[in-house]
Amino acid sequence: MEYLREMSELPRFAAAAHRPARRRLWESEKSSPIVRLLVGSAVGDAFAFGVSLQDAHWLRRAVKRFGEWPHNPVMREALRQNNVRGFYSDHTEQLLGTVKGLSRHGVAVEAVAMLSAWRDEWELSQRRPPPAVRGVPRQGEGALGRMFRGEVSLEQTHAEQAARGDPGSDPLAAAPPLGWIGLSAERARLAAECSDATHPHPKARAACLLIAFCSRHLAVLHRPPADLIRAAAAHLEASPLAEPETLAHLRALERLPDFHEFGARFCAMPREVHAQLCGPQPCPQAAHVPAGADGRQPMEGLHSDAMRTAGVVLYLCKFQRGPIDVLTAAIDMGGDIDAVAMLCLGIVAAADDLHFGKSNGLSWRLLEELEGLEYLIVQAKAFEAWLENLRLGDDDSSPFAATSQPSNDEPSSVTMADASVGCTWVLGVATIAVVMAAVLAAKPIAYRLLIRRD
Repeated sequence: MEYLREMSELPRFAAAAHRPARRRLWESEKSSPIVRLLVGSAVGDAFAFGVSLQDAHWLRRAVKRFGEWPHNPVMREALRQNNVRGFYSDHTEQLLGTVKGLSRHGVAVEAVAMLSAWRDEWELSQRRPPPAVRGVPRQGEGALGRMFRGEVSLEQTHAEQAARGDPGSDPLAAAPPLGWIGLSAERARLAAECSDATHPHPKARAACLLIAFCSRHLAVLHRPPADLIRAAAAHLEASPLAEPETLAHLRALERLPDFHEFGARFCAMPREVHAQLCGPQPCPQAAHVPAGADGRQPMEGLHSDAMRTAGVVLYLCKFQRGPIDVLTAAIDMGGDIDAVAMLCLGIVAAADDLHFGKSNGLSWRLLEELEGLEYLIVQAKAFEAWLENLRLGDDDSSPFAATSQPSNDEPSSVTMADASVGCTWVLGVATIAVVMAAVLAAKPIAYRLLIRRD
């Protein structure tokens, strides 16, 4: 018990002699979908972070063994520091800050409080024992770390992301736990808060809502993956966060075939399909990033792009056949794959299992050598206890939920009661949109106080 208490206080590796005990711990706790969400996210993040921002074609040739941590031979020197294989990145760190922020502040939490929770987790990482370097933050290239290190101000981050045609994908790491919030209006508000904390952009808000919907559709409601993209588009369109370009992107993705039709490791994926999923190729934003075996190959893959990252996650989760299948597909997309692998594997694990040691599952080595398994489980159980005490209800049959709408060949009937509910709902959505705009306008002062609190 003393060992578990010590191991759960800070993220850390297990000593070799204690690694078999991790298998028993997993078997005793894996019935919890929140445990599976956090552990799956951390494994996907840690696995992909070692080769993130690599070229898709190099990854498909070089990453052959999914039972050990892969390595990028041309990783930039700045990313090699305080970076041991098995460490998860700032994506999982933000996910952990989110579950703590919700548990601490409740569903009424706003962006300022969420930023505080994320900063607390960032500061915690600097107290990790070896091989982590004491006083040095966790690795990652997200906006939060740059702000907390004082490299850029929050105002600069807001202005940069708001001005981009395609904002970054950082906020999406906070979105999976929102799937366990039953009321659609609260999920939309929380998705906007998580986005606006750093990325106040309509596409980032929409992408956060899509990831929250994905986790709810698959892991909470256990609805068919085949309906995922269609239902997600309907949900977004009915929400106050609807965004036209994102909706058009989802409708195009809905027409794509099962990714397994592109052959093993996407060997027959047409270039135009890869570009449809990831954006123009080679990735113009990554021209400065070393890729390939010698660092001179142009990088083909996904950039940090909220809309396209959400789209790739939905597409892979729609057709995945298990944890090793979705992890392989996430790696083979190329580019910013730690975000994709973290989101996909976390949601797929929450919906089912990681199936360690089985043919369609992951190697036990990835569990035994993962940073912070005990810490992740303790945080998951605390969030689960908070959820059990939450008396929020759900509205999954409402128009906003948009997951049980009839298909084109199903009859539909509308009663006067339905019409009354619909009118009330429309007024509610309009009110939420107005309140969101007013709250966002009032936040900059509170943000500045938070970022400069030290």
